[in-house]
Amino acid sequence: MIHHITEEDTVSTLGKMVMVVWLFLLMVITSSYTASLTSILTLQQLSSPITGIDSLIATNSPIGYQVGSFVYNYLTEILYVPSSRLVSLRNPEEFERALRRGPRNGGVAAIIDELPYVELFLSERTDFGIIGQPFTKSGWGFAFKKESPLALDMSTAILKLSESGKLQEIHKKWFCKMGCPGEKGQDVEPNQLHLISFWGLYLLCGSIALAALLVFLLQMVCQFIRYKRRQRNLSSSPSSRSSSSRWSGIIYSFFDFVDEKEEAIKSIFSQSHPPQDQTG
Repeated sequence: MIHHITEEDTVSTLGKMVMVVWLFLLMVITSSYTASLTSILTLQQLSSPITGIDSLIATNSPIGYQVGSFVYNYLTEILYVPSSRLVSLRNPEEFERALRRGPRNGGVAAIIDELPYVELFLSERTDFGIIGQPFTKSGWGFAFKKESPLALDMSTAILKLSESGKLQEIHKKWFCKMGCPGEKGQDVEPNQLHLISFWGLYLLCGSIALAALLVFLLQMVCQFIRYKRRQRNLSSSPSSRSSSSRWSGIIYSFFDFVDEKEEAIKSIFSQSHPPQDQTG
């Protein structure tokens, strides 16, 4: 079955303007989609195979630890990691340098350290994160003399801070200046594009389209008034219809006038004026 398709060119200036604006919107959305898809595919290729302590141990990559920490004994004696894989690091600068180099360039694949040191390191560096769930082996504590009155006061104060949420506020104030460290390594997917991401473009295009529609309607109304005046001047017989029928006729004739092509409307106004009486 063959259909005949009649192609119509956009002639009016307002139509061309609206078409250009919407084509620009389509181009921006297409470019954003392509860039987002490329980012997703690139991130999937560059994602680390390390998902936790078990996957890290299963590899042969070097592991960093802080000098003087319990991590060395824990990895070698409990998890049976060869000491040849462990790299000692002394300060945050060495941490960052070893991570940026990577296991193939003399660095490390990951660093295992106590959580307070890790959070302090991540509080000033946004391009690193915690992978996997933290595990508890040893930690910090407050030591007091036996039967010291400060022990009860300290425990009570810590419980009050924890129950009131003040302890979490202190943690966020000092360790979450650039995002909480525990949340950086969990979001491995890139930010998705939603409709609200393009609200500015939609608002701009919608405003231009609405303005073009208003200008078009105003132009049509003005041309229709001129057209009716011309018809009234050419017609000598007064109309005997009622007011309601006259208004309905005007509305119908207005829609018929709008349906006319722009060339037809121009041809109506380009016709010669009605003949005038000549005296001679």
